[in-house]
Amino acid sequence: MGKNMIGAFYQPQRVVCDLATLQSLPARELSAGLAEVIKYGPIADLAFMTWLEAHVADLRALNPQALAHAVQRSCEIKAWVVAQDERESGLRAILNFGHTFGHAIEAGLGFGEWLHGEAVGCGMVMAARLSQRLGMVEAAFVDRLVTLIDRAGLPIQGPRLGADTYLHHMRVDKKALGGDIRFVLIDGQGQAEVRGAPDALVAEVIEASCAT
Repeated sequence: MGKNMIGAFYQPQRVVCDLATLQSLPARELSAGLAEVIKYGPIADLAFMTWLEAHVADLRALNPQALAHAVQRSCEIKAWVVAQDERESGLRAILNFGHTFGHAIEAGLGFGEWLHGEAVGCGMVMAARLSQRLGMVEAAFVDRLVTLIDRAGLPIQGPRLGADTYLHHMRVDKKALGGDIRFVLIDGQGQAEVRGAPDALVAEVIEASCAT
């Protein structure tokens, strides 16, 4: 099975979701939740990303059919990834797309200033741009992803904390190995890999992706 088809035929044993609960969320909380849905497209399922582009407005409007599909597909992809890597030794790490930069935003601002999903959404922008700078994905695809994140009501510019602050928080993150920062990067459309990157390049991406 190709990476772009991750989970296409995988059926979780049983997942119960009460979609009515989503009706109680403020718009900001709903958008934050969409970050964790959007991440599955660029790292695992290009067709799902295309679907999200067509239905992001429906999701923000709490359309029941759109919500049901988004939740189901997200559960299928996550269940497939976890089943392949139950001990978190490799593949499962791709589920942290956007989280390395996102956790640095949360820690740098102070937890609670931004919602977790807001930080992850902006973190995906930075991770995608780093992927592009490393020659792993083309600029047009990064632009597509940034547009989708923006349309979901999520921030696409990070807070200007200084690259050194970002790097410090990423270096002490639990996913770092011996102080070496590990990023989940887009390795072609609908695929991902975990790897490091030069600090200087990461700093350039951070500075270019932060609000002026």
